[in-house]
Amino acid sequence: MKLRTKLTLFFSAITLIPLLSMGVFTYQVSSKMMKEQVSKGIMENLTQINKNLAFFSRDIEQLSNYIYRSEFVQDKLQKSSTRTNLEKYQDFELVNELFDSVLGTKNWTINVYIIGFNGDRYFTGDYLPPQYNQISENWGIFRKAKEANGTVVWDTHYTIRHAESQEVVLRVGQLLKNQQSEAIGYLIIDILEPSIAELYQSNYHSNQEQMYLIDSEGYIISGYPSKTTIGTRMKHESIDNILNSQRGFFDTTLNHKKYITIFDTNEETHYKVVNYTPESEITKNSQPIKYLTLLLIVIAFIVTVWFTYLFAISITSPINRLKIVMKKVEKGDLDVRFQANYEDEVSELGRNFNSMIMKLQTSIQESLEKKSRLQEAEINTLRAQINPHFLYNTLETMSAIAKIKGVRMISDLAIALGEMMRYSIKKDSEYVRLEEDLLLLERYLFIQEVRFQTKIKITISVEESAKKLLIPPLLIQPLVENAIIHGLETKVGQGMLSIRITHNESLLCIKIKDDGMGMDDKKLAAVTNLLESKVTSSQLGIGLENVVKRISLYYGNRYGVTIASEENVGTTVSMKLPVMRGKRGESHD
Repeated sequence: MKLRTKLTLFFSAITLIPLLSMGVFTYQVSSKMMKEQVSKGIMENLTQINKNLAFFSRDIEQLSNYIYRSEFVQDKLQKSSTRTNLEKYQDFELVNELFDSVLGTKNWTINVYIIGFNGDRYFTGDYLPPQYNQISENWGIFRKAKEANGTVVWDTHYTIRHAESQEVVLRVGQLLKNQQSEAIGYLIIDILEPSIAELYQSNYHSNQEQMYLIDSEGYIISGYPSKTTIGTRMKHESIDNILNSQRGFFDTTLNHKKYITIFDTNEETHYKVVNYTPESEITKNSQPIKYLTLLLIVIAFIVTVWFTYLFAISITSPINRLKIVMKKVEKGDLDVRFQANYEDEVSELGRNFNSMIMKLQTSIQESLEKKSRLQEAEINTLRAQINPHFLYNTLETMSAIAKIKGVRMISDLAIALGEMMRYSIKKDSEYVRLEEDLLLLERYLFIQEVRFQTKIKITISVEESAKKLLIPPLLIQPLVENAIIHGLETKVGQGMLSIRITHNESLLCIKIKDDGMGMDDKKLAAVTNLLESKVTSSQLGIGLENVVKRISLYYGNRYGVTIASEENVGTTVSMKLPVMRGKRGESHD
Protein backbone atom coordinates (compact mmCIF):
# COMPACT_ATOMS: atom_id res chain seq x y z
CA MET A 1 0.00 0.00 0.00
CA LYS A 2 1.10 3.53 -0.69
CA LEU A 3 1.81 5.86 2.18
CA ARG A 4 -0.91 8.22 1.00
CA THR A 5 -3.52 5.46 1.29
CA LYS A 6 -2.24 4.46 4.72
CA LEU A 7 -2.41 8.05 5.99
CA THR A 8 -5.92 8.49 4.57
CA LEU A 9 -7.18 5.38 6.37
CA PHE A 10 -5.27 6.30 9.50
CA PHE A 11 -6.67 9.83 9.83
CA SER A 12 -10.17 8.65 8.89
CA ALA A 13 -10.10 6.40 11.95
CA ILE A 14 -9.12 9.20 14.29
CA THR A 15 -12.20 10.48 16.10
CA LEU A 16 -10.63 10.87 19.46
CA ILE A 17 -9.35 14.43 19.06
CA PRO A 18 -12.66 16.06 18.05
CA LEU A 19 -14.50 14.00 20.65
CA LEU A 20 -12.04 15.05 23.34
CA SER A 21 -12.38 18.67 22.31
CA MET A 22 -16.15 18.48 22.32
CA GLY A 23 -16.18 16.68 25.68
CA VAL A 24 -13.86 19.18 27.32
CA PHE A 25 -15.80 22.06 25.82
CA THR A 26 -19.13 20.63 26.98
CA TYR A 27 -17.86 20.07 30.51
CA GLN A 28 -16.28 23.53 30.73
CA VAL A 29 -19.43 25.25 29.46
CA SER A 30 -21.69 23.27 31.79
CA SER A 31 -19.38 23.94 34.76
CA LYS A 32 -19.26 27.63 33.94
CA MET A 33 -23.03 27.84 33.61
CA MET A 34 -23.45 25.92 36.86
CA LYS A 35 -21.00 28.23 38.63
CA GLU A 36 -22.76 31.34 37.34
CA GLN A 37 -26.18 29.99 38.26
CA VAL A 38 -25.17 29.01 41.81
CA SER A 39 -23.23 32.27 42.28
CA LYS A 40 -26.24 34.33 41.20
CA GLY A 41 -28.43 32.34 43.63
CA ILE A 42 -26.03 33.06 46.48
CA MET A 43 -25.91 36.71 45.44
CA GLU A 44 -29.71 36.91 45.71
CA ASN A 45 -29.43 35.55 49.25
CA LEU A 46 -26.83 38.20 50.03
CA THR A 47 -29.16 40.87 48.67
CA GLN A 48 -31.89 39.64 51.02
CA ILE A 49 -29.41 39.71 53.92
CA ASN A 50 -28.61 43.30 53.07
CA LYS A 51 -32.29 44.15 53.07
CA ASN A 52 -32.62 42.59 56.53
CA LEU A 53 -29.62 44.64 57.65
CA ALA A 54 -31.27 47.78 56.29
CA PHE A 55 -34.49 46.99 58.21
CA PHE A 56 -32.42 46.36 61.33
CA SER A 57 -30.53 49.63 60.88
CA ARG A 58 -33.76 51.59 60.45
CA ASP A 59 -35.22 49.96 63.59
CA ILE A 60 -32.13 50.91 65.59
CA GLU A 61 -32.30 54.49 64.32
CA GLN A 62 -36.03 54.66 65.17
CA LEU A 63 -35.23 53.44 68.70
CA SER A 64 -32.54 56.12 69.02
CA ASN A 65 -34.84 58.86 67.73
CA TYR A 66 -37.65 57.71 70.08
CA ILE A 67 -35.39 58.09 73.10
CA TYR A 68 -34.06 61.37 71.68
CA ARG A 69 -37.60 62.83 71.51
CA SER A 70 -38.69 61.39 74.87
CA GLU A 71 -39.70 64.26 77.18
CA PHE A 72 -39.34 61.80 80.03
CA VAL A 73 -35.62 61.28 79.24
CA GLN A 74 -35.09 64.99 78.69
CA ASP A 75 -36.67 65.71 82.05
CA LYS A 76 -34.32 63.29 83.87
CA LEU A 77 -31.18 64.65 82.18
CA GLN A 78 -32.07 68.23 83.09
CA LYS A 79 -32.44 67.51 86.81
CA SER A 80 -29.84 68.79 89.24
CA SER A 81 -26.79 66.68 89.82
CA THR A 82 -27.05 67.49 93.54
CA ARG A 83 -30.40 65.77 94.10
CA THR A 84 -30.51 62.96 96.64
CA ASN A 85 -29.41 59.41 95.86
CA LEU A 86 -32.97 58.24 96.49
CA GLU A 87 -34.23 60.52 93.77
CA LYS A 88 -31.50 59.31 91.43
CA TYR A 89 -32.37 55.70 92.16
CA GLN A 90 -36.04 56.33 91.52
CA ASP A 91 -35.19 58.01 88.19
CA PHE A 92 -32.96 55.03 87.30
CA GLU A 93 -35.86 52.63 87.91
CA LEU A 94 -38.19 54.74 85.83
CA VAL A 95 -35.74 54.87 82.91
CA ASN A 96 -35.29 51.10 83.12
CA GLU A 97 -39.04 50.75 82.78
CA LEU A 98 -38.77 52.87 79.63
CA PHE A 99 -36.03 50.55 78.31
CA ASP A 100 -38.17 47.51 79.05
CA SER A 101 -41.12 49.02 77.24
CA VAL A 102 -39.20 49.83 74.04
CA LEU A 103 -37.04 46.68 74.01
CA GLY A 104 -39.45 44.18 75.45
CA THR A 105 -40.73 42.96 72.08
CA LYS A 106 -37.29 42.91 70.44
CA ASN A 107 -34.87 39.99 70.45
CA TRP A 108 -31.89 42.20 69.75
CA THR A 109 -28.59 41.68 71.52
CA ILE A 110 -27.84 45.35 72.18
CA ASN A 111 -26.95 47.63 75.09
CA VAL A 112 -28.37 51.13 75.45
CA TYR A 113 -26.55 53.86 77.38
CA ILE A 114 -27.79 57.34 78.26
CA ILE A 115 -24.96 59.56 79.49
CA GLY A 116 -26.15 62.92 80.83
CA PHE A 117 -24.06 66.02 81.26
CA ASN A 118 -25.64 66.27 84.77
CA GLY A 119 -23.87 63.05 85.78
CA ASP A 120 -26.85 60.69 85.29
CA ARG A 121 -25.98 57.30 83.77
CA TYR A 122 -28.70 54.94 82.53
CA PHE A 123 -27.95 51.62 80.79
CA THR A 124 -29.54 48.28 79.95
CA GLY A 125 -26.56 46.04 80.52
CA ASP A 126 -25.10 44.65 83.71
CA TYR A 127 -22.54 47.39 84.07
CA LEU A 128 -21.45 50.73 82.62
CA PRO A 129 -18.27 50.42 80.48
CA PRO A 130 -15.47 52.75 81.67
CA GLN A 131 -15.29 54.57 78.34
CA TYR A 132 -18.93 55.68 78.78
CA ASN A 133 -18.63 56.83 82.40
CA GLN A 134 -16.53 59.83 81.39
CA ILE A 135 -17.60 61.83 78.36
CA SER A 136 -14.63 62.17 75.97
CA GLU A 137 -15.97 64.36 73.21
CA ASN A 138 -12.81 63.96 71.12
CA TRP A 139 -12.98 60.14 71.11
CA GLY A 140 -14.78 57.75 68.76
CA ILE A 141 -18.56 57.71 68.90
CA PHE A 142 -18.73 60.85 71.09
CA ARG A 143 -16.80 62.88 68.54
CA LYS A 144 -18.95 61.63 65.62
CA ALA A 145 -22.21 62.24 67.54
CA LYS A 146 -21.12 65.75 68.50
CA GLU A 147 -20.20 66.57 64.90
CA ALA A 148 -23.60 65.24 63.72
CA ASN A 149 -25.33 67.68 66.15
CA GLY A 150 -28.37 65.52 66.90
CA THR A 151 -28.35 63.20 63.88
CA VAL A 152 -27.90 59.45 64.34
CA VAL A 153 -24.36 58.27 63.49
CA TRP A 154 -22.89 54.77 63.09
CA ASP A 155 -19.40 53.65 64.02
CA THR A 156 -17.55 50.37 63.51
CA HIS A 157 -15.71 48.91 66.51
CA TYR A 158 -12.08 48.60 65.36
CA THR A 159 -9.24 46.58 66.88
CA ILE A 160 -5.67 45.68 66.03
CA ARG A 161 -5.67 42.39 67.92
CA HIS A 162 -6.78 39.67 65.55
CA ALA A 163 -7.33 37.03 68.22
CA GLU A 164 -9.56 39.21 70.44
CA SER A 165 -13.11 37.93 70.85
CA GLN A 166 -15.36 40.82 69.84
CA GLU A 167 -18.75 41.39 71.37
CA VAL A 168 -19.57 44.98 70.39
CA VAL A 169 -19.18 45.33 66.61
CA LEU A 170 -21.24 48.47 65.86
CA ARG A 171 -22.10 51.60 67.82
CA VAL A 172 -24.92 54.07 67.24
CA GLY A 173 -24.54 57.52 68.76
CA GLN A 174 -26.74 60.62 69.03
CA LEU A 175 -26.28 63.94 70.80
CA LEU A 176 -29.34 64.48 73.05
CA LYS A 177 -30.89 67.96 73.16
CA ASN A 178 -33.74 69.57 75.08
CA GLN A 179 -36.56 71.58 73.56
CA GLN A 180 -34.35 74.67 73.61
CA SER A 181 -31.77 72.74 71.45
CA GLU A 182 -29.32 72.67 74.31
CA ALA A 183 -27.08 69.60 74.55
CA ILE A 184 -27.96 67.58 77.64
CA GLY A 185 -26.12 64.30 77.03
CA TYR A 186 -25.39 61.40 74.68
CA LEU A 187 -27.29 58.27 73.67
CA ILE A 188 -25.05 55.29 72.82
CA ILE A 189 -26.34 51.96 71.50
CA ASP A 190 -23.83 49.08 71.40
CA ILE A 191 -24.80 46.37 68.91
CA LEU A 192 -23.31 42.99 69.76
CA GLU A 193 -22.10 40.59 67.11
CA PRO A 194 -24.86 37.96 67.65
CA SER A 195 -27.49 40.52 66.58
CA ILE A 196 -25.70 40.87 63.24
CA ALA A 197 -24.82 37.21 62.80
CA GLU A 198 -28.40 35.98 63.23
CA LEU A 199 -29.38 38.06 60.20
CA TYR A 200 -27.37 35.87 57.85
CA GLN A 201 -26.52 32.63 59.66
CA SER A 202 -29.69 31.05 58.32
CA ASN A 203 -28.23 31.51 54.80
CA TYR A 204 -25.08 29.56 55.68
CA HIS A 205 -25.18 26.33 53.68
CA SER A 206 -21.75 24.71 53.88
CA ASN A 207 -19.13 24.10 56.54
CA GLN A 208 -16.51 25.35 54.11
CA GLU A 209 -18.17 28.69 53.39
CA GLN A 210 -17.05 31.89 55.08
CA MET A 211 -19.28 34.94 55.33
CA TYR A 212 -18.34 38.46 56.35
CA LEU A 213 -20.11 41.75 56.89
CA ILE A 214 -17.72 44.64 56.20
CA ASP A 215 -18.12 48.41 56.21
CA SER A 216 -17.26 50.81 53.37
CA GLU A 217 -13.64 51.00 54.55
CA GLY A 218 -13.12 47.24 54.50
CA TYR A 219 -13.30 46.62 58.27
CA ILE A 220 -14.97 43.37 59.32
CA ILE A 221 -18.12 43.95 61.38
CA SER A 222 -19.19 40.31 61.66
CA GLY A 223 -18.10 36.91 60.38
CA TYR A 224 -19.30 33.33 60.34
CA PRO A 225 -18.12 30.71 61.17
CA SER A 226 -14.67 32.30 61.81
CA LYS A 227 -14.88 35.42 63.99
CA THR A 228 -11.18 35.90 64.78
CA THR A 229 -10.75 38.84 62.40
CA ILE A 230 -13.79 40.87 63.52
CA GLY A 231 -12.81 44.52 64.08
CA THR A 232 -9.79 44.33 61.77
CA ARG A 233 -9.44 45.40 58.17
CA MET A 234 -9.79 42.57 55.69
CA LYS A 235 -6.38 41.76 54.19
CA HIS A 236 -7.48 39.30 51.50
CA GLU A 237 -6.35 40.02 47.94
CA SER A 238 -9.99 40.43 46.86
CA ILE A 239 -10.70 43.43 49.13
CA ASP A 240 -9.90 46.11 46.51
CA ASN A 241 -12.21 44.50 43.99
CA ILE A 242 -14.98 44.24 46.59
CA LEU A 243 -14.66 47.86 47.76
CA ASN A 244 -14.61 49.25 44.22
CA SER A 245 -17.70 47.36 42.97
CA GLN A 246 -21.36 47.32 43.96
CA ARG A 247 -21.99 43.59 43.58
CA GLY A 248 -20.66 40.61 41.65
CA PHE A 249 -18.67 37.40 41.87
CA PHE A 250 -15.19 36.36 40.75
CA ASP A 251 -12.59 33.61 41.23
CA THR A 252 -10.03 33.88 44.03
CA THR A 253 -8.00 31.76 46.44
CA LEU A 254 -8.39 31.30 50.18
CA ASN A 255 -6.03 29.16 52.26
CA HIS A 256 -4.38 27.98 49.00
CA LYS A 257 -7.69 26.65 47.62
CA LYS A 258 -9.89 27.90 44.80
CA TYR A 259 -12.89 29.90 45.99
CA ILE A 260 -15.65 32.02 44.47
CA THR A 261 -16.01 35.45 46.03
CA ILE A 262 -19.65 36.65 45.94
CA PHE A 263 -20.64 40.03 47.41
CA ASP A 264 -23.45 42.56 47.51
CA THR A 265 -23.63 46.17 48.81
CA ASN A 266 -26.53 47.76 50.70
CA GLU A 267 -27.34 51.10 49.13
CA GLU A 268 -28.54 52.59 52.43
CA THR A 269 -25.90 51.45 54.92
CA HIS A 270 -23.12 50.87 52.35
CA TYR A 271 -22.28 47.68 54.24
CA LYS A 272 -21.13 44.74 52.13
CA VAL A 273 -22.00 41.10 52.68
CA VAL A 274 -19.20 38.89 51.34
CA ASN A 275 -19.41 35.13 50.82
CA TYR A 276 -16.39 32.91 50.12
CA THR A 277 -17.58 29.56 48.74
CA PRO A 278 -15.22 26.76 47.60
CA GLU A 279 -15.34 26.32 43.85
CA SER A 280 -15.65 22.57 44.40
CA GLU A 281 -18.89 23.14 46.33
CA ILE A 282 -20.37 25.16 43.49
CA THR A 283 -19.30 22.79 40.71
CA LYS A 284 -20.05 19.53 42.49
CA ASN A 285 -23.47 19.39 40.83
CA SER A 286 -21.72 19.14 37.47
CA GLN A 287 -19.92 15.93 38.47
CA PRO A 288 -22.42 13.62 36.68
CA ILE A 289 -21.80 15.52 33.45
CA LYS A 290 -18.07 15.12 33.95
CA TYR A 291 -18.35 11.37 34.54
CA LEU A 292 -20.63 10.91 31.54
CA THR A 293 -18.25 12.89 29.35
CA LEU A 294 -15.30 10.87 30.64
CA LEU A 295 -17.13 7.60 29.92
CA LEU A 296 -17.83 8.65 26.34
CA ILE A 297 -14.20 9.67 25.87
CA VAL A 298 -12.97 6.30 27.19
CA ILE A 299 -15.29 4.39 24.85
CA ALA A 300 -14.20 6.53 21.90
CA PHE A 301 -10.57 6.04 22.87
CA ILE A 302 -10.91 2.24 22.94
CA VAL A 303 -12.59 2.24 19.52
CA THR A 304 -9.94 4.58 18.13
CA VAL A 305 -7.10 2.42 19.43
CA TRP A 306 -8.70 -0.66 17.88
CA PHE A 307 -8.91 1.05 14.49
CA THR A 308 -5.47 2.62 14.56
CA TYR A 309 -3.55 -0.36 15.91
CA LEU A 310 -3.65 -2.22 12.58
CA PHE A 311 -2.11 0.74 10.80
CA ALA A 312 0.34 1.93 13.46
CA ILE A 313 2.89 -0.87 13.06
CA SER A 314 3.06 -0.71 9.25
CA ILE A 315 3.32 3.11 9.23
CA THR A 316 5.36 4.05 12.28
CA SER A 317 7.92 1.26 12.30
CA PRO A 318 9.84 2.24 9.12
CA ILE A 319 9.46 5.94 9.95
CA ASN A 320 10.93 5.37 13.41
CA ARG A 321 13.83 3.41 11.94
CA LEU A 322 14.50 6.22 9.46
CA LYS A 323 14.32 8.75 12.30
CA ILE A 324 16.90 6.80 14.32
CA VAL A 325 19.24 6.74 11.32
CA MET A 326 18.80 10.48 10.82
CA LYS A 327 19.60 11.14 14.49
CA LYS A 328 22.86 9.21 14.16
CA VAL A 329 23.77 11.16 11.03
CA GLU A 330 22.94 14.38 12.87
CA LYS A 331 25.47 13.40 15.55
CA GLY A 332 28.14 12.85 12.87
CA ASP A 333 27.90 9.11 12.13
CA LEU A 334 27.87 8.90 8.32
CA ASP A 335 28.38 5.12 8.18
CA VAL A 336 24.80 4.19 9.10
CA ARG A 337 22.29 3.06 6.47
CA PHE A 338 18.52 2.64 6.34
CA GLN A 339 17.28 -0.90 5.64
CA ALA A 340 14.53 -0.56 3.01
CA ASN A 341 12.36 -3.73 3.12
CA TYR A 342 9.26 -2.55 1.26
CA GLU A 343 8.24 -0.66 -1.88
CA ASP A 344 6.22 2.10 -0.27
CA GLU A 345 7.13 5.79 -0.04
CA VAL A 346 9.00 5.43 3.28
CA SER A 347 11.30 2.75 1.86
CA GLU A 348 11.88 4.83 -1.25
CA LEU A 349 12.69 7.81 0.93
CA GLY A 350 15.11 5.65 2.93
CA ARG A 351 16.96 4.51 -0.20
CA ASN A 352 17.25 8.10 -1.40
CA PHE A 353 18.51 9.04 2.06
CA ASN A 354 21.20 6.33 1.87
CA SER A 355 22.31 7.64 -1.52
CA MET A 356 22.44 11.18 -0.20
CA ILE A 357 24.54 10.13 2.81
CA MET A 358 27.07 8.33 0.60
CA LYS A 359 27.39 11.35 -1.70
CA LEU A 360 27.64 13.68 1.30
CA GLN A 361 30.32 11.50 2.86
CA THR A 362 32.36 11.57 -0.34
CA SER A 363 31.84 15.31 -0.80
CA ILE A 364 32.85 16.14 2.78
CA GLN A 365 35.99 14.05 2.52
CA GLU A 366 37.01 15.66 -0.76
CA SER A 367 36.19 19.14 0.54
CA LEU A 368 38.25 18.65 3.70
CA GLU A 369 41.24 17.38 1.78
CA LYS A 370 41.00 20.15 -0.79
CA LYS A 371 40.57 22.86 1.84
CA SER A 372 43.48 21.53 3.88
CA ARG A 373 45.81 21.38 0.90
CA LEU A 374 44.71 24.78 -0.40
CA GLN A 375 45.02 26.53 2.94
CA GLU A 376 48.37 24.98 3.70
CA ALA A 377 49.75 25.86 0.25
CA GLU A 378 48.37 29.40 0.29
CA ILE A 379 49.59 30.21 3.79
CA ASN A 380 53.03 28.81 3.05
CA THR A 381 53.14 30.73 -0.22
CA LEU A 382 52.06 33.97 1.37
CA ARG A 383 54.40 33.68 4.33
CA ALA A 384 57.45 32.92 2.28
CA GLN A 385 57.22 34.05 -1.35
CA ILE A 386 61.00 34.17 -1.54
CA ASN A 387 63.32 31.50 -0.17
CA PRO A 388 65.78 33.58 1.88
CA HIS A 389 68.39 30.91 2.62
CA PHE A 390 70.89 31.95 0.03
CA LEU A 391 70.39 35.66 0.77
CA TYR A 392 70.90 35.10 4.54
CA ASN A 393 74.16 33.22 3.95
CA THR A 394 75.37 35.96 1.58
CA LEU A 395 74.60 38.65 4.14
CA GLU A 396 76.57 36.78 6.81
CA THR A 397 79.53 36.80 4.47
CA MET A 398 79.09 40.54 3.69
CA SER A 399 78.92 41.36 7.41
CA ALA A 400 82.15 39.47 8.10
CA ILE A 401 83.99 41.26 5.23
CA ALA A 402 82.65 44.65 6.40
CA LYS A 403 83.93 44.08 9.90
CA ILE A 404 87.36 43.06 8.53
CA LYS A 405 87.48 46.18 6.35
CA GLY A 406 86.28 48.34 9.26
CA VAL A 407 83.06 49.53 7.55
CA ARG A 408 80.78 49.40 10.59
CA MET A 409 77.64 50.75 8.89
CA ILE A 410 77.67 48.06 6.21
CA SER A 411 78.15 45.41 8.89
CA ASP A 412 75.15 46.70 10.89
CA LEU A 413 73.01 46.79 7.77
CA ALA A 414 73.98 43.26 6.86
CA ILE A 415 73.30 42.03 10.40
CA ALA A 416 69.86 43.72 10.46
CA LEU A 417 68.90 42.30 7.09
CA GLY A 418 70.27 38.89 8.07
CA GLU A 419 68.18 38.86 11.25
CA MET A 420 65.14 39.61 9.14
CA MET A 421 65.96 36.62 6.95
CA ARG A 422 66.59 34.43 9.99
CA TYR A 423 63.16 35.45 11.40
CA SER A 424 61.37 34.52 8.18
CA ILE A 425 63.20 31.15 8.02
CA LYS A 426 62.68 29.99 11.60
CA LYS A 427 59.09 31.11 12.26
CA ASP A 428 57.24 27.86 11.49
CA SER A 429 54.46 28.38 14.05
CA GLU A 430 51.14 29.97 13.09
CA TYR A 431 51.37 32.76 15.65
CA VAL A 432 54.13 34.79 17.30
CA ARG A 433 54.10 37.28 20.13
CA LEU A 434 53.66 40.86 19.05
CA GLU A 435 56.98 41.82 20.65
CA GLU A 436 58.81 39.35 18.37
CA ASP A 437 57.24 40.86 15.25
CA LEU A 438 58.17 44.32 16.54
CA LEU A 439 61.87 43.24 16.70
CA LEU A 440 61.67 42.44 13.00
CA LEU A 441 60.04 45.84 12.41
CA GLU A 442 62.82 47.61 14.33
CA ARG A 443 65.51 45.97 12.12
CA TYR A 444 63.61 46.96 8.99
CA LEU A 445 63.25 50.55 10.20
CA PHE A 446 66.97 50.67 11.04
CA ILE A 447 67.77 49.80 7.42
CA GLN A 448 65.36 52.52 6.20
CA GLU A 449 66.80 55.12 8.57
CA VAL A 450 70.29 54.36 7.22
CA ARG A 451 68.89 54.72 3.73
CA PHE A 452 66.87 57.90 4.20
CA GLN A 453 68.86 59.49 7.08
CA THR A 454 66.80 62.43 8.44
CA LYS A 455 64.20 62.37 5.64
CA ILE A 456 61.83 60.21 7.69
CA LYS A 457 61.04 60.70 11.38
CA ILE A 458 59.59 57.56 12.98
CA THR A 459 57.60 57.25 16.24
CA ILE A 460 56.36 53.97 17.72
CA SER A 461 53.78 53.70 20.53
CA VAL A 462 52.86 50.25 21.86
CA GLU A 463 50.82 49.43 24.95
CA GLU A 464 52.97 47.27 27.22
CA SER A 465 50.20 44.73 27.82
CA ALA A 466 49.76 44.28 24.06
CA LYS A 467 53.29 42.97 23.54
CA LYS A 468 52.36 39.50 24.86
CA LEU A 469 49.40 39.09 22.49
CA LEU A 470 49.68 36.68 19.57
CA ILE A 471 49.46 37.59 15.88
CA PRO A 472 50.43 35.87 12.62
CA PRO A 473 54.08 36.74 11.77
CA LEU A 474 55.10 39.37 9.22
CA LEU A 475 51.84 41.39 9.33
CA ILE A 476 53.10 44.84 10.34
CA GLN A 477 56.30 45.21 8.30
CA PRO A 478 54.58 45.05 4.86
CA LEU A 479 52.21 47.86 5.83
CA VAL A 480 55.10 50.02 7.09
CA GLU A 481 56.98 49.30 3.89
CA ASN A 482 53.95 50.45 1.84
CA ALA A 483 53.80 53.69 3.85
CA ILE A 484 57.49 54.44 3.17
CA ILE A 485 57.56 53.48 -0.52
CA HIS A 486 54.20 54.92 -1.64
CA GLY A 487 53.81 57.75 0.81
CA LEU A 488 57.13 59.14 2.07
CA GLU A 489 59.82 58.19 -0.43
CA THR A 490 58.58 60.59 -3.13
CA LYS A 491 57.65 63.38 -0.73
CA VAL A 492 59.67 66.58 -0.84
CA GLY A 493 61.16 67.31 2.56
CA GLN A 494 60.97 65.42 5.83
CA GLY A 495 58.13 62.98 6.40
CA MET A 496 56.52 61.62 9.57
CA LEU A 497 55.72 57.95 10.16
CA SER A 498 53.68 56.99 13.25
CA ILE A 499 53.01 53.41 14.43
CA ARG A 500 50.47 53.06 17.28
CA ILE A 501 49.31 49.73 18.76
CA THR A 502 46.44 49.53 21.31
CA HIS A 503 43.94 46.91 22.44
CA ASN A 504 40.87 46.31 24.56
CA GLU A 505 39.29 43.07 25.83
CA SER A 506 38.44 41.76 22.38
CA LEU A 507 40.22 43.83 19.72
CA LEU A 508 43.86 44.56 18.82
CA CYS A 509 44.26 47.77 16.80
CA ILE A 510 47.39 48.57 14.77
CA LYS A 511 47.45 52.01 13.14
CA ILE A 512 50.18 53.13 10.70
CA LYS A 513 50.00 56.79 9.73
CA ASP A 514 52.18 58.85 7.38
CA ASP A 515 52.04 62.42 6.11
CA GLY A 516 53.19 61.50 2.64
CA MET A 517 51.66 61.87 -0.81
CA GLY A 518 48.29 60.29 0.06
CA MET A 519 45.63 59.35 -2.50
CA ASP A 520 42.82 61.23 -4.16
CA ASP A 521 39.21 60.15 -3.61
CA LYS A 522 39.02 58.13 -6.84
CA LYS A 523 42.12 56.07 -6.12
CA LEU A 524 41.14 55.60 -2.44
CA ALA A 525 37.71 54.31 -3.50
CA ALA A 526 39.29 51.85 -5.92
CA VAL A 527 41.72 50.52 -3.30
CA THR A 528 38.94 50.24 -0.71
CA ASN A 529 36.76 48.24 -3.12
CA LEU A 530 39.65 45.88 -3.83
CA LEU A 531 40.22 45.37 -0.09
CA GLU A 532 36.54 44.57 0.52
CA SER A 533 36.24 42.23 -2.46
CA LYS A 534 39.54 40.37 -1.64
CA VAL A 535 40.38 40.48 -5.38
CA THR A 536 44.05 40.23 -6.41
CA SER A 537 45.28 43.44 -8.01
CA SER A 538 48.57 45.19 -8.69
CA GLN A 539 47.03 48.35 -7.24
CA LEU A 540 47.25 46.87 -3.74
CA GLY A 541 50.88 45.86 -3.94
CA ILE A 542 52.22 42.46 -2.94
CA GLY A 543 52.74 43.44 0.73
CA LEU A 544 49.25 44.80 1.39
CA GLU A 545 47.60 42.02 -0.62
CA ASN A 546 49.61 39.46 1.36
CA VAL A 547 48.43 40.93 4.68
CA VAL A 548 44.77 41.11 3.61
CA LYS A 549 44.70 37.51 2.39
CA ARG A 550 46.40 36.16 5.49
CA ILE A 551 44.01 37.95 7.84
CA SER A 552 41.09 36.51 5.86
CA LEU A 553 42.56 32.98 6.06
CA TYR A 554 43.35 33.17 9.78
CA TYR A 555 40.32 35.03 11.10
CA GLY A 556 37.67 35.26 8.40
CA ASN A 557 36.13 38.39 6.89
CA ARG A 558 35.16 40.01 10.18
CA TYR A 559 38.65 41.44 10.67
CA GLY A 560 40.99 43.13 8.23
CA VAL A 561 42.54 46.37 6.98
CA THR A 562 40.94 49.78 6.36
CA ILE A 563 42.58 52.79 4.66
CA ALA A 564 41.90 56.50 5.09
CA SER A 565 43.83 58.90 2.84
CA GLU A 566 43.85 62.45 1.54
CA GLU A 567 45.98 63.65 -1.35
CA ASN A 568 49.10 65.59 -0.25
CA VAL A 569 48.04 65.14 3.42
CA GLY A 570 48.82 61.53 4.19
CA THR A 571 47.48 58.02 4.65
CA THR A 572 46.34 56.05 7.69
CA VAL A 573 46.18 52.25 7.52
CA SER A 574 44.26 50.57 10.35
CA MET A 575 44.46 46.84 10.98
CA LYS A 576 42.05 45.17 13.43
CA LEU A 577 42.68 41.68 14.81
CA PRO A 578 41.08 39.61 17.58
CA VAL A 579 42.86 39.60 20.94
CA MET A 580 44.65 36.26 21.30
CA ARG A 581 46.48 34.94 24.35
CA GLY A 582 48.06 31.64 25.31
CA LYS A 583 50.56 29.27 23.86
CA ARG A 584 48.83 28.75 20.52
CA GLY A 585 46.48 31.65 20.68
CA GLU A 586 43.11 31.73 22.39
CA SER A 587 40.75 34.27 20.88
CA HIS A 588 38.85 36.54 23.25
CA ASP A 589 36.57 37.84 20.53
